Amino acid sequence: MASLLALPPAFALIRYQVHVLAERPEALAQVRRQVPDAYFVQGDGQVFILAGTFVNRSHAQRRQAELEQLGLPVRVVSRQDRDPPLPPAFLAPPTAPPFDPQRPFATQVPNPSRDPRLEERVRRFFPQAIEVRYRGQPALQTGTFSRLSLAQEQARWLTAQGLPAVVVSLAEENAASPPPAQGERYWVLVADPSGEKLAALEHLLPGSLPLIYDSRRVVRTGGFADLATASEQVRYLASHGYEAGIFPADLRRSQPILVRDSPPSLPAASSAGFWVVVQAGEEALPKVRQFAPDAFVRGSVIQVGTYRQRANAERARRSLAEAGFDARILPVK
Repeated sequence: MASLLALPPAFALIRYQVHVLAERPEALAQVRRQVPDAYFVQGDGQVFILAGTFVNRSHAQRRQAELEQLGLPVRVVSRQDRDPPLPPAFLAPPTAPPFDPQRPFATQVPNPSRDPRLEERVRRFFPQAIEVRYRGQPALQTGTFSRLSLAQEQARWLTAQGLPAVVVSLAEENAASPPPAQGERYWVLVADPSGEKLAALEHLLPGSLPLIYDSRRVVRTGGFADLATASEQVRYLASHGYEAGIFPADLRRSQPILVRDSPPSLPAASSAGFWVVVQAGEEALPKVRQFAPDAFVRGSVIQVGTYRQRANAERARRSLAEAGFDARILPVK
């Protein structure tokens, strides 16, 4: 019966792709002003820009006419739905930069089979992702960070998009390099086997994160460069009735809990927070990082930070505006 219900090849869904026949970075920047998700692909022995996929040919032709006004050659190509996706192309394949001791943590998406579909999805969010090795197998690195909590935040977001991400310590992979002067050497951890303490600890110390450490569920309430500062937080937690300990900041002994458990008694939050982004491309990243060291490129914008409270996001946006940047606030999706 299943074979009788199968559609013959003639009824396969046809999609219409818009190809911009250009392979210069300047052309991609032009196209992205109208199509932020455009990116380089390769097919038939050439590199070009994929500027949209449509079910309706007239919609594809309308996009073609808009892009031709930029003075670029554009074509509409029909493809069957079962055709494999065009693989991303890079004129200068991104390579891992030298280890930066001020940004010792990274978020990576393992891709051991080099699945082009997974790579395409990652690069739709992070076009500048670089190819690295994770435990001896291929992976895509989407960002480096000065603090572990920021890397874990991006890993949780990627995992929520169906892209299982991991956080790695680049300092451990570059053991010959000296540890960062202000890096995290010690964590303050609170045992939380049932997950019931997380919400209260997040309220008490914003930025607290759930972890599995030495196979035990805990909440990491802070990361510190020195024991004295870590001890101060332990005493602060004790004054609020929590027993905390100081442990080595060791990613080999830990892993993030990427999906949080929401206690059933607590209503879901109305907003997951706010992103502050700068309306600029990769060329502006070095300048933005003078004000926000952990900024990174996300699609056609630069993401500066994530904030739980809109008031804090507004302050960050105003500070960036005073520095001459076109900054916006977007709700976290």
